[in-house]
Amino acid sequence: MTKIFARFLVALVNLATGFLGRWRKLTVRARVHDGLAPQTTVTVNGVDLTLLVPDRTSVYWPRHGFDSEPNTLSWIDGFGAGDVFYDIGANIGAYTLYAAKARSVPVVALEPNPFSYRVLVHNLHLNAVTGRVLPLCLAAGAETGNTLLSLNGTEAGSVGHAISDAGPIGNGIGLQALAFRLDDLAAIAGIPAPTQVKIDVDGIEEAILEGAKSLLSGPRVKSVLIEMLTHDDAVQARLTSLLGECGLKPVDLPDDGSDNRLFTRA
Repeated sequence: MTKIFARFLVALVNLATGFLGRWRKLTVRARVHDGLAPQTTVTVNGVDLTLLVPDRTSVYWPRHGFDSEPNTLSWIDGFGAGDVFYDIGANIGAYTLYAAKARSVPVVALEPNPFSYRVLVHNLHLNAVTGRVLPLCLAAGAETGNTLLSLNGTEAGSVGHAISDAGPIGNGIGLQALAFRLDDLAAIAGIPAPTQVKIDVDGIEEAILEGAKSLLSGPRVKSVLIEMLTHDDAVQARLTSLLGECGLKPVDLPDDGSDNRLFTRA
């Protein structure tokens, strides 16, 4: 029903502007698009967060996103003075916003998908936290340099993208992107080193950890929350081993239905 109603409204706007000249028609439609840009405010643990919802995929975040990872919220609630949060795979910025607004900590947010990144930056503005967050349209990886990002589509908030030097995966959209080793990124003057790190990416967790060994081995990093595919025991073992080499050990969390695992410095 929603799809039919949306199509009807689009047809109505097209009909109403059909008699206008080319550029006036384009200008009016652009203003209608801007005026209809949907946003919504959700209350998360007593904190109001306003999110831009430009397409149907991004509806997930205000509707289900925060409820799906209560352990992540509890972890962020433990941040305090002196903490710096790295949100790797920030998407549209749900947890970046929560950390910046609820805990007032500095955040470095990495999101290589330019369609999600645009909404991330807009959300920072809507929530007046641009001064606390450094948003970077970058990928994290094992090497610093140019890479190829394979996107499932152009909707903000979507997941399942991949870094693939072999080209786009399936019907994916291939975009050139800049990747950084986190060791290299944190060494740049003016970028604060993290104390808390969240890694929520799609299949390149091992590469990210390989590129962050020096950073994660330092005593400044207190914990890493990383999404692991629970059905792949071999991958879990490799990731656990890499984090163990950095002095980070797994901590038991309540089962919240997510694939997140928390590692803290022993």
